[in-house]
Amino acid sequence: MKVMLVVTSLMGAGHLQRTLIIARAIRAVGGDPVIVSGGRPIPHLETGGVVVEHIPSLSADGFDYSRMMTPDDVVDDVYLRSRAARLVELFEEHKPDALVTELFPFGRRALSSEFLTLLAQAKGKAKIYASIRDVLEPKRKQKRAEETSFRLRRWYDGVLVHGDPALIGLEATWPLVRNFKNIIRYTGYVAEPSPPSNLGSSDEVLVSVGGGVIGRNLLETAVEAAGRGGRAWRLRVGGADAEQEVQRLQLGAGDAPVIIEAAASDYRARLAACACSVSLLGYNTCTDLLLAARPSVICPMREGDEREQRIRAEAFRQLSGFHQLDNASPEELSDLVETAIAAGPGEPHNVKMDGAATTAKLLIAG
Repeated sequence: MKVMLVVTSLMGAGHLQRTLIIARAIRAVGGDPVIVSGGRPIPHLETGGVVVEHIPSLSADGFDYSRMMTPDDVVDDVYLRSRAARLVELFEEHKPDALVTELFPFGRRALSSEFLTLLAQAKGKAKIYASIRDVLEPKRKQKRAEETSFRLRRWYDGVLVHGDPALIGLEATWPLVRNFKNIIRYTGYVAEPSPPSNLGSSDEVLVSVGGGVIGRNLLETAVEAAGRGGRAWRLRVGGADAEQEVQRLQLGAGDAPVIIEAAASDYRARLAACACSVSLLGYNTCTDLLLAARPSVICPMREGDEREQRIRAEAFRQLSGFHQLDNASPEELSDLVETAIAAGPGEPHNVKMDGAATTAKLLIAG
């Protein structure tokens, strides 16, 4: 059973990381996964032996997802057509039994042309599924939600929602769910088990903002917060310009007990050992926090007027061990970290975390 998973991470690495976890689960049950990535390469990402094909890459222009950038310039129609053509070539080359489009048609509207070209090629040759996270960015225009419902009815055999409806249901953020309710399958959260840590327990505060450029304001706040006490802080910086940002933050750190470094693949091992985590609340981060069960200060992203992380935070702050920072001043961050550490990691939760295995079984069963 061959499964093709198509994903374009426009900012950060979260979408591609989740797709890789699913691909590894497909392989574990005897399937043959191939990922087609249309986002920028992520240097520290570990593929674990999964085949990853690349089409000409794109990234968003900051938080403007309607304005796409190539590695050199603003995208044009010729570049977009080259992506669509390569998608079709790869589909015919690999001949998958199942095709999974990550986020589309719920998002990536600016890339509709290439996805629709691929769907037209795949219809009747493969089962087609949409793969989406627990919380979607709510649509402000009813017309776009109706367009999504039409495309689901026209092209798709299923919608894989990688979340737990007992915590957050799709209807919380997406209108017109009733129009395609019969093809929705909740899988649970997609996550890999926390790696065993050889670091032992630590008195360290671990601050992470993911693999992209978002969260720089939180890093600046954390540098100042670290200077208010004797506890060691470690900051992880994402983005293609991480090394330059590390140097900039170090200049402002002075004598504060803080280590500032680029994002790295040992994040989850350090998370499992830390005294407290401070982070945004993107999808992959929230699954890491649930599995690590460490005291957690969550700071939902507010850049770009996006609401996804704020909606997720409203649900997660009800779980034991999670503390939400609303006003990100150094003083309040420092105080909330100490409050979280004093309160401890909290009680075990019942959130479904077997999303990768469940997704693999659903795709293989067809």
